[in-house]
Amino acid sequence: MADNLQDNRMNESRSEIRIPASSSASISFKPPGSEWEYHIRLRDFSVSGLGLLVKEGSDLLKHIRVGDVFSVNYHENSDPMTVQVQTVKVRHISFPANGMPKKHMIVGLSFLNEKVDHRSGLCVGNPDKYP
Repeated sequence: MADNLQDNRMNESRSEIRIPASSSASISFKPPGSEWEYHIRLRDFSVSGLGLLVKEGSDLLKHIRVGDVFSVNYHENSDPMTVQVQTVKVRHISFPANGMPKKHMIVGLSFLNEKVDHRSGLCVGNPDKYP
């Protein structure tokens, strides 16, 4: 997993403001190659993506890599409950910049406008074309 991490000591390069997610906002997804579907609360979001807070030893980190593309279901508890499907790319898996909370990782997902095969969760087309 160490080769999959990015060092957070570099300056923040994100130009958008991150907005803390509501306590009811979450995503569910089945990473490529995984038998399990994961349901995780959102940490924050911006115009271009989502931030997840994942325990350092989570099995999820064995199934995702920077550059992976898949679809997620965004859940917002509202009346009625809203679910939106988004295609995302894993941009980074890193330690929190301030080290808190301890023993957690931040997974940064950026939104893509590419088609995903929703049966397999895999990107349709050539993933090398993504920036």
